[in-house]
Amino acid sequence: MNGPAALLPKFFVLCSVILILTGVAQWFVRPRKDKETLPDKIANRAVITAVLSIAVGVAGLLIGLGVVPMPRFR
Repeated sequence: MNGPAALLPKFFVLCSVILILTGVAQWFVRPRKDKETLPDKIANRAVITAVLSIAVGVAGLLIGLGVVPMPRFR
């Protein structure tokens, strides 16, 4: 691997950890309504964003750690 390509897995790991931490933090600090039902919790925009951030972060972490091979486009 050349110089910049060798840093790509570290970049994926660092960015993924940041995404996961951001998603978890957003999950806990999201605005809540009084007597919130389960559909209200799921349909909340902050919850959807938090789940999406965590999912992309976990996928990037798996790529960065080498568990999932990095896609190659030619």
